[in-house]
Amino acid sequence: MIRREGFIIWPTYFDRSLSWREGRRVPLRLSSRSPTVEKLSKAAQKLGWYVKVEVAAHPKTHWKKTGRLVVKPDKLLSKQSVIKALAQELLKQEMKER
Repeated sequence: MIRREGFIIWPTYFDRSLSWREGRRVPLRLSSRSPTVEKLSKAAQKLGWYVKVEVAAHPKTHWKKTGRLVVKPDKLLSKQSVIKALAQELLKQEMKER
């Protein structure tokens, strides 16, 4: 078993164009049109969490090197809570950019 220092977060979790079956893990109202590792990293840093960006491809789309994050929140949270908090922060950032 590989021990990680945080949760592995993929941009596909937040992609509005994907279905649940294809890897999206947030509801459409919290999803993003073009989530990237850079945007997610910025959102996690805004939340004050430890972030490490790694080059990798999601197992379902092994041909697309989207990258991934290793995120370690500052308090005890479930992975789904981390994903939802990141989705909300990502939406806030996108609203500011408009």
